[in-house]
Amino acid sequence: MAQSAEAIVASIAENEAVFNQSPKAFAGFVRKVTKTRIDFYWKDAAPGKPDEMTINKNGVVCSRTIHDGRPWYGYTLDPFGEDVSYGVACEVSKFMLSKFITGSKKTH
Repeated sequence: MAQSAEAIVASIAENEAVFNQSPKAFAGFVRKVTKTRIDFYWKDAAPGKPDEMTINKNGVVCSRTIHDGRPWYGYTLDPFGEDVSYGVACEVSKFMLSKFITGSKKTH
């Protein structure tokens, strides 16, 4: 069954401490929020898919890796799984940006 954007956002804990208190309740957690991006960990990543991701200020979900001491970003298909459509992934990014950057509730 396909997941909704709301369910995906609800499954991402606000930080690692909340995630560690109940790791079975969450699919990931927010690592860092800046004015231009949200870095998060996604434990439910499929084999071969990145588990460290970023949502940039334009709403693009990117993979994130460290190479030669610097972050590298890349576009990834189906970041939340093959059963999650592109439209739902776009909604997730909008909800996350609203929740952590553009909305009234800012953390970090």
